[in-house]
Amino acid sequence: MAAFALGFVGLSFLLGGQLRRRMRAESELELLARTDGLTGLHNRRTLGEILEQEWRRARRTRSMFSLLFVDIDRFKAYNDTYGHQAGDDALAAVARCIRDNIRRPADSAARYGGEEFVVVLPDTAPGGASQIAEQIRAAISELAIEHAGSEYGRVTASIGAASWSPDQQGDVSSVIRAADEALYSAKATGRNRVGQFRASGTGGAGQRQP
Repeated sequence: MAAFALGFVGLSFLLGGQLRRRMRAESELELLARTDGLTGLHNRRTLGEILEQEWRRARRTRSMFSLLFVDIDRFKAYNDTYGHQAGDDALAAVARCIRDNIRRPADSAARYGGEEFVVVLPDTAPGGASQIAEQIRAAISELAIEHAGSEYGRVTASIGAASWSPDQQGDVSSVIRAADEALYSAKATGRNRVGQFRASGTGGAGQRQP
């Protein structure tokens, strides 16, 4: 009986260890499925879930909602000049700048695609969104990554900021379009700057520049 009891305890420990390893592996796989492998930020699929969740919450609680579109300036020229590995390194560095400048637990950032990123800022007024956008823009510029194809001689980013308040109509797609239009404006007026747009629920974006 004693031997049986010891064997049962040992088997329990063994099964428990296997179960913990399996749960850890499943958790890691789930994290990988929700994360962009290059930058470590959320991927576009997860961004969609976050936008839907935070938009519903903003409507329900009648709170401000802001969004940033971040786009690396002249990134195609950078890739053509320095190669795709250097381009990947630049993307990862920019992602770190974005992550380091959003501090609240509810704030989140995702790689939207290519050299574009989106930052979701719940409970954030236009002034606060502009401040965070400027911090991100400055941090990227201060990386001082050489970029011969840029008018600034370094890797920079343009950022479009848009906000929604409870007295406005529209849906989350109108805020995305407004941020996109603000980004286009920042590109058109010289790049390496922040464009601000207050979403009205109508209107669209112009053609973006690289």
